[in-house]
Amino acid sequence: MKKLFTIAFVILNLMTYSNAEVFPDSVLPPEVVDIKLKSFTAEENRAVLDVTLYNPNDFKLPVREAYGDIYLNDNAIANIEALSNKSLGAHETQTFNVPVIVKPDELANASTNVMMSGVANYRFKGYMMSPVGEVPVEHQGQLTREQILSFFQAAMAIRQSY
Repeated sequence: MKKLFTIAFVILNLMTYSNAEVFPDSVLPPEVVDIKLKSFTAEENRAVLDVTLYNPNDFKLPVREAYGDIYLNDNAIANIEALSNKSLGAHETQTFNVPVIVKPDELANASTNVMMSGVANYRFKGYMMSPVGEVPVEHQGQLTREQILSFFQAAMAIRQSY
């Protein structure tokens, strides 16, 4: 009888852990719709981005924390670490204010790379912490000529304050 109870207990525990791994995989990651620079402070090496996300899930997705890196031509130029108490509604689009800490030396190196190559590919790779687990958020693209000029102006402001 003890043997049967022990085997049943082990099987139930294994089923619990296997089901726990299935649920986060069923969560679709939010889609980045738009990213805009809201503000920038060269003296503090900080910026705030307005990031518009779409939740493709049939349930709301509470956001407790967000973190990640922003890359320019494969150089990590900024970090994101933010706390939140908002929820992204089911099948809704919402804009979040996301604080960014800019890395001045890496930004200067990336700026030089962009000037020499004429190409500015950007990528965000990060995660949102939610009660359902760690949800990946990724976005990439290429800056337009006007955006590159604005980027250089911001990079020069950071370089001068550094």
